[in-house]
Amino acid sequence: MTAYLLLGCRAVIAVVFATSAIAKLRARRDFASALRVMAVVPPRLTGVAAVGVPVAEAVLALLVWAPAPIATWAFAATGGLIALFAAVLVRLLRQGADVSCPCFGASGVPVSKAHVARNLVLFAVAAAGLVASAAPGPGGLGPAGVAVVLLAAGFASALIIATDTLVELFSAPR
Repeated sequence: MTAYLLLGCRAVIAVVFATSAIAKLRARRDFASALRVMAVVPPRLTGVAAVGVPVAEAVLALLVWAPAPIATWAFAATGGLIALFAAVLVRLLRQGADVSCPCFGASGVPVSKAHVARNLVLFAVAAAGLVASAAPGPGGLGPAGVAVVLLAAGFASALIIATDTLVELFSAPR
């Protein structure tokens, strides 16, 4: 059972973080601009952060697939990065800032509690991956179980990535 949990957590983190990294790198100027508006880093570090954050996401998307203890550390780092993202979102909400979340590229959807909830779900996935990667002897994986886990992970990843679209779809018009 632990092997399936680990596979699912690896798949979700890898897909979500790789998608986020690619989107941010493709729209690096937009991401840097959003960082300036959010005032999350000093202005002189905006360019570094605009490259560093997606590079960190891409590296973590790969490292969760490494054997233990590397994967264990990767899941811990992933959880830390997600917690940092959530803290930024909470701060923006408390300030009443009307900014969009550049998590998966340019977006016109303002930061909301749904974005924080998304990060809490991702944090839970990283925490589960951390526990599963540290567990002794994950056991074997059957092809049917792998297919089910990867299908579920793909569906979960798509929902996580589509947070902005879902928020826009189900929110009242402004």
